[in-house]
Amino acid sequence: MKNKVKQAVVMKIALYCAPLLVILIPVLLIIALTMNNPSVTCQTDTTTTSSDSGSSNGSLTDKNSDIGKRVSYIIDRFKKAGYSGDNISAIIAIGWRESNLNPKAVNPAGSVKGIWQWGAGGINGNRYQNTADTVEAQVDLAFKELASSHTVARLGLANAKDIDSSALAWDTGFEGVGASDPQRKVSEVKAWAESIKKTYDLNFEGSLSSGNNAVSDSNTSASNSADSDSNNQSAYCNTNDSGSADGTGKIKESGLSFWDKNSIPDDIKPYVHNITSKKLDWRLTTPDAYNQCAGFSQVYMNAIWSPNFTFRGNGNVTAEAVAKVTGVKVTTTPKAGAVFSSDRPNHTGVVLHVLANGDLIIANQNAVKSGQNAGTSKDYEITLVPKKSYAKDSQAVGYSDMTFAYPGVNSKYKLHW
Repeated sequence: MKNKVKQAVVMKIALYCAPLLVILIPVLLIIALTMNNPSVTCQTDTTTTSSDSGSSNGSLTDKNSDIGKRVSYIIDRFKKAGYSGDNISAIIAIGWRESNLNPKAVNPAGSVKGIWQWGAGGINGNRYQNTADTVEAQVDLAFKELASSHTVARLGLANAKDIDSSALAWDTGFEGVGASDPQRKVSEVKAWAESIKKTYDLNFEGSLSSGNNAVSDSNTSASNSADSDSNNQSAYCNTNDSGSADGTGKIKESGLSFWDKNSIPDDIKPYVHNITSKKLDWRLTTPDAYNQCAGFSQVYMNAIWSPNFTFRGNGNVTAEAVAKVTGVKVTTTPKAGAVFSSDRPNHTGVVLHVLANGDLIIANQNAVKSGQNAGTSKDYEITLVPKKSYAKDSQAVGYSDMTFAYPGVNSKYKLHW
């Protein structure tokens, strides 16, 4: 009797446990296999991953080294986006100068990091933010900025004719370095770029537009989101009134945009005050400033204001210099006829009009279409600067943190467009 009871109990236990064993055995096998093979992992997020260890093994010309593979990846991404061989050679050479192409490179002194040494908090701002320390993520960041806050660099590269002008466009428009700054290491960068171009056979033209359309590659979703909504109007007006009051007018263009003086769009022309027929006396500045932003501001301010006044200084202090000599204060409020200064990196120009949405139409030299950056002298271009771009803490190169000086606050000075 006891044996039969035992058998009955065992049968019931087996009956209830069998389904559990069917489930547990495969689970235990998976766990065992995973423990024996660490390379098997579960990927549940969409964060960019990289096989790049961030090492500095190899050289620019060793295609099979860690650095060589990094070079090839950057080439592939920028080529797909329409950059020329000269553009790409210069961009990589500057990355070599900045970090030896190490995505994990950090310079605590300036709080900068990454291949192109973005500001990561501190005196250089925080462009890097939460970007991963991988070549993939950092190229994504570069494309995002080239399509928004650093459009000026992309447009400069679109107009570049060779390695020299490509390096200048990237340094001034993306790195925020002055054209004559010795840290550019112009000769070394050119030598590296030429070596890169030869090793990786980068003998091809680019297809970048010199207009204001954003460009990205198929691997990234970067878009011109930072500025595109600031002036996106389906309707616009053309009043033919060169004296339109500030805070009026709509145009069809949007985003940070540049035009040479002979290609001003029709809907922009009413707001430029016949600048193309204005006689500019370049004797009012010095010869070394004939192709610089500060030179144009000195000449044009004296063409539209009377009596004339003399001021000197780099672009980032021009507003302060004008304010001092005319007895007015520097402000953060734009007004047609005011000179502006930006210290990112060092730029100046003159406000022609403030549109209804706060965007600015300005005249300036040595941005993209004129001056040293374009190989011209005693020249200027017209630029549309969205309100977001000139605001405090904006990352728009050449136009962020703008300050203004308007001589007309002092009744002694009269504006004559």
